[in-house]
Amino acid sequence: MSDPDAEREATVERLMERLSGFVQGIGMSGNEAREIIKRVIEADPTAGDGDLMAKARTWMLIALG
Repeated sequence: MSDPDAEREATVERLMERLSGFVQGIGMSGNEAREIIKRVIEADPTAGDGDLMAKARTWMLIALG
């Protein structure tokens, strides 16, 4: 049996790494980006990485509003 919290944190770390260039490019702090990624995962925990990354990018751009 796997630990859902550990899996979620691993997903957060994986997405943070993959989105790091985007986050830097829009001038967002790592902490802000991490919180958005966590919220995206909470909103759709069954989504794949590609969908989560697309949603996270969108939410980050909205947050810069």
